[in-house]
Amino acid sequence: MGVIGDGQFTQFRANNGKSDAWLKHADKNNGLGDVDSSAETASGDEGSVRIRFVNATDDFTAAPGISQVLTNVESNTEYTLSVYYADKKGDASLSELEIGAKALGEHSLSGSTVVTKEIHIKDLADSAHGDANDGFRQASVDFNSGSNTTLEIYALMHIINANQLDKNADISDQTEVYIDDFSLTVKDD
Repeated sequence: MGVIGDGQFTQFRANNGKSDAWLKHADKNNGLGDVDSSAETASGDEGSVRIRFVNATDDFTAAPGISQVLTNVESNTEYTLSVYYADKKGDASLSELEIGAKALGEHSLSGSTVVTKEIHIKDLADSAHGDANDGFRQASVDFNSGSNTTLEIYALMHIINANQLDKNADISDQTEVYIDDFSLTVKDD
């Protein structure tokens, strides 16, 4: 049924941001964002992913984030992909999260898009809160797996308008977001 490995990011945290389950899509040294582990948590077990940019010279068109290839996905099945998302900058945040699933491509995140959804924290005011931290809000997207039995799920952070970033202030504070508790469930009828 496409079980997500280390969906609560506890192993990711314990291994200082390294994981056998998750692929990181970032290159801090070349200005393409930073993906690392955090002690922040939505559900009580320490561990989440922090996604951010760190320098005023970074390429803010990059989309840092994480992905995981899931096998044993049931074809032609209705699924719900959900994640808990925290953005301490609130409604005025310049960050947004893209979650989704792609068919398996030749390279990571190169397959055709099965589903994608862009989420801003202001749109999640009425969503479920994290059990351990109400700054985390649940975001989800429903989709049909189609003919796919393998999918790559992902979460990527985008900057909405880089011109509004204060290049003289801490870029990390202006861009960072957190994700935790990824899950893929068969949708109830």
